[in-house]
Amino acid sequence: MKRGRFSLAVAVMVAFLIQVQPFFASDTPPSATRIDLDGNALQSAPNATSPREGKTPVILEVGLPNLQIHKTSLTPSKGTILLFPGGGYHVIAIEHEGLAIAEMLNRDGYDVVILEYSIGKEDTRNLALAEATRALKLIQQKGPELGINTTSLDLMGFSAGGHLACRLIHELGVPSPFTKLILIYPAYLNSPDGILPEVAPPQGLKTDVFVLIGDKDTTERVKGSQAYAEVSQANGQYAEYHLVPDAGHGFGIQPGQKGAVLGWPALLKSFLQGH
Repeated sequence: MKRGRFSLAVAVMVAFLIQVQPFFASDTPPSATRIDLDGNALQSAPNATSPREGKTPVILEVGLPNLQIHKTSLTPSKGTILLFPGGGYHVIAIEHEGLAIAEMLNRDGYDVVILEYSIGKEDTRNLALAEATRALKLIQQKGPELGINTTSLDLMGFSAGGHLACRLIHELGVPSPFTKLILIYPAYLNSPDGILPEVAPPQGLKTDVFVLIGDKDTTERVKGSQAYAEVSQANGQYAEYHLVPDAGHGFGIQPGQKGAVLGWPALLKSFLQGH
């Protein structure tokens, strides 16, 4: 069994502050390009972003699933991270679980591809899984053409996006194209016996796992997160589990954050650099 790390991410543990300038997903950042899932270039955002009073903007309807490609300025990049924002399969939390995350990872030397997947439809979860599979194949086939480094691929998901990431890992089987799996307060994982079969890591999987969740999140999500890390470790994978004190659900990266939640990007950076 590979070793792992199970920790309480205490505020004094990490002195780390992120300065993130919020922007709207309807504005394509200068470093980003967009393509649909057939690989066709998009000149503008096909899915409108809606502001919310006192909260970060979200996408309320996905008419056209697509990929946002955010390339790092580092040459060569350290690899590409496929990112699934959350939103309960009802919205896409595109800013604080998407664009702000891509900005952070770009600074650390990673190319990032964000999937805007189907939400709010009949059989939404299976539609999203099919789109995630198409997104991966597109990245693998056209990575060099898109200008991203696909020699190393990692997968990251927030909340419902974490559930989607686990399903993709499960469906792909072994060997997996992903070196690392990053789950930030993943949802819909647990069952009375541990984790749901549809999200269980396949036997023999070598992908390293990073799971992080706030201790004020729901009991169901906390249990599911810890169980996923434990199952991964029992499967022979390297697995880290971090419980952030005084943190609820959906924090991502956004202005005005205080306390222990500020430290989670540093924990992730350590994991990405090689545990």
